[in-house]
Amino acid sequence: RRAELTAGETVVVLGCGMIGLGVILGALRQGAKVIAVDLSDTKLSVAKKLGAHEVINASGDVKARVAELTGEGPDVVVEAVGAEATFLQAVDLVATAGRVVYIGYAKAPIAYDTKYFITKELDIRGSRNALRSDFDDVIDELRKRPEAGDLIVTRTATLVEAPEALATWHERPGDFTKILVRF
Repeated sequence: RRAELTAGETVVVLGCGMIGLGVILGALRQGAKVIAVDLSDTKLSVAKKLGAHEVINASGDVKARVAELTGEGPDVVVEAVGAEATFLQAVDLVATAGRVVYIGYAKAPIAYDTKYFITKELDIRGSRNALRSDFDDVIDELRKRPEAGDLIVTRTATLVEAPEALATWHERPGDFTKILVRF
């Protein structure tokens, strides 16, 4: 919603965790072309199965690949990681007069070269909350695509199994998207 995507625009989503995958589904719903970026091939595979048009492993040259796919850059970049590198990368990747939406939460201050905000004429936006209509859209999308939930939920655990499941997630976060704890 904060990106104000319109049909036919291109969006790069940095991070294919639970939030990034939600962004991908929302962008597809708006008719955007979606490019997903992550370090985890497993998460990129889920993004592709959910409908991302292209996926890029972030261990490679993301900027070159995005330029190859978009020319001048995407209309929108959504940062859903919360890392300094991806906060800066979002500004670097987006096209002139593009929009950057930050959903990820950085744990430390980030220093920007603000000249790019001006020379690229960027709109920088944050996103933290959702409206009731946003939740209704998610529910509607999951009703239309029930397989999406199966792709997103990586593991289901009982309350007793939850500590072990979370410890495993902590050791190998790239292997998990969402752990569902069943009460």
